[in-house]
Amino acid sequence: MDSGLVMELLIGALRMTAILGGPVIVTVLIVGIVIGALQSATQINEPAVAFVPKLLAVMLVMAVTGASTLGIFVDYVREMIIRIPQIAG
Repeated sequence: MDSGLVMELLIGALRMTAILGGPVIVTVLIVGIVIGALQSATQINEPAVAFVPKLLAVMLVMAVTGASTLGIFVDYVREMIIRIPQIAG
């Protein structure tokens, strides 16, 4: 296995990680910043106040983007399975 193939597989794996995790991470980041600003403005520091909106936002994002990201992931896994002989030999 040459270094070009290793780099190609590594870049593909990192790209897949960003595609699958990106929407959820960005959503949690945005909701966390908004909730943090609201908590500091109202001086309510209750952990449940921060957790519940993040949970609901993640559930919404997963419902909206779940089917498309699952399709992308299945295509990636199918491609990796097809490339096993190239990787092994």
